[in-house]
Amino acid sequence: MKILLLDDHSLFSEGLGKILKDHFSNLALDKFTSIKELVQQKTDISSYDLMISDIELPNEDVFELLNSVKLTYPTTPILVITMHNKLSVIKKCKALHIEGYILKDDHDLIIIAVEQLLLGKEFYSKKAKETLNIINKGGKFLTPKEEQIVALIANGINNKEIAKKLFISYNTVKTHRKNIGKKLELSTTGELIRYYFDNYVQ
Repeated sequence: MKILLLDDHSLFSEGLGKILKDHFSNLALDKFTSIKELVQQKTDISSYDLMISDIELPNEDVFELLNSVKLTYPTTPILVITMHNKLSVIKKCKALHIEGYILKDDHDLIIIAVEQLLLGKEFYSKKAKETLNIINKGGKFLTPKEEQIVALIANGINNKEIAKKLFISYNTVKTHRKNIGKKLELSTTGELIRYYFDNYVQ
């Protein structure tokens, strides 16, 4: 079995490699610290049974790489292991059809996640699923328009400016804000801003 590991933190890579090799006796593990290194070595990703990757590398766009891998090698499963429990990040991975997502402190889930992906299944950790479900409090989803308004509020845009930017009325913005507060169970602008940066900003 062959696994490709892309992560720039050597201590984490070494630890993860040991966990995997202790469990899978026939494992060939190839480690890369950057996308540049991956490209320079003309790596044939299709030859791997699984790709494991962080989603943040210095001065590199990992999402662009993951999108390219899914388009070019759709049968190669990808497991993201990251420190980011962010709604925006997890949603991007879902949109790219990334099969697995766990956090770096989910040590007990590593083998389970790898085994599930090798079986052709999807595995998102409980923490990742809970973060995805934050937009579904009370069975109600934020609409794309509401998410857009939350982002504008968090970036210091007032109601009148939001109305102009989105070509909607001032009263419509107020109604959206009221609905957003109810859905997220948040009562102040400060709480809304904190929610945005906790869940949408990497």
